[in-house]
Amino acid sequence: MNVGNGPEDLPQFEDRFLYYLVDLAGDRPMGPLDGVPDKDVLARLASELGITPECMETTNFYTSPAYSAMMGAIEELQNDGLIKVDFKETNTWGLRPTREGRRRVARWREQWERRQGKQEQNIQRLILQQLQQQWLTDPETYKLRSHIDVERICEENGLEQNVYLANAHRLLEQGKIATMPVDGATPASGHIYITETGRKALEVAETAQKPQRSAQEAWSEIARLRRRLQIAERSLPSLITDDELRQRCEDLLAAEEHHDRVVREACVILEDRVRKATGMSKDVFGVSLMERTLSPKGGELRLSDDDKEQLGAMQIYRGVMAFFRNPAGHNLIDTYSKEDALRFVVFVDLLLAMVGRIPSQQDTGEV
Repeated sequence: MNVGNGPEDLPQFEDRFLYYLVDLAGDRPMGPLDGVPDKDVLARLASELGITPECMETTNFYTSPAYSAMMGAIEELQNDGLIKVDFKETNTWGLRPTREGRRRVARWREQWERRQGKQEQNIQRLILQQLQQQWLTDPETYKLRSHIDVERICEENGLEQNVYLANAHRLLEQGKIATMPVDGATPASGHIYITETGRKALEVAETAQKPQRSAQEAWSEIARLRRRLQIAERSLPSLITDDELRQRCEDLLAAEEHHDRVVREACVILEDRVRKATGMSKDVFGVSLMERTLSPKGGELRLSDDDKEQLGAMQIYRGVMAFFRNPAGHNLIDTYSKEDALRFVVFVDLLLAMVGRIPSQQDTGEV
């Protein structure tokens, strides 16, 4: 039976009557003289029946449709074993819910709580999804640009603003969202952004929402992933020929996130290889190392006899240090995808190979 979200949504008048009786009776045991007066229960339904407290005190009340509805509900509930009825000296009926009547109301309340919890989860997920999209669009400055149009999101999703704000504040208390670092930023103003805790919670929630697959589908997926792994293991050596580069980067490439570590490690390997090839002091590093060792005028690593081409080579190696190594060496960068990292490592593999093809000082007899 669909019981809605509260007693007002119960489908039958008898159900609503039972709910309010149990609510008035409370949890205490009730003897024959302790029953709830019938009119007290009816008063909870007065607006629904179109009656006033004054009307219930008149003699006309006993011939009214409201009285007939009440007596019909009492009879039905008593026949179903949900209430007991005692006549009182004050010409009223004392009503007592039975254990089964209390259990029925308890089940309704549990359903309402579950449904309410589900609704709250959906609203909170909606807020996190809106903010997650803004984080994905602008991961570097989203804390300063993230914003939700509260009025629009409530209108589009049929939400009351007080319900939306209650859930937004709950996310704020849980640390899943935060207010922007500007004056007047509140959930009501919409100046909020998703935190790492919020992103993880959203990922868990969306994973839980996905339909469970059958065992056969799961085994098929495992087999497919195993084949992809085998292909990757076979192709990685062909893509990355430098043993040190491959060994130091392959585990980082297999990770699901933080691929700036791949860029950082590959740059360190390139820098170390150039230094070892020239015997340059460790005091010279990064951009300066590439400029001194690859300069068309006196650089120890000569990739071309043409000065213009040598200058271009120096600018490539210098650019790797300036554009990739320095930012990744001093900052955490979340914008590199796994595919970006792999392409970069393959590029560095080429640069290492070019350095490796240059005759060493010992080969040329230089000291």
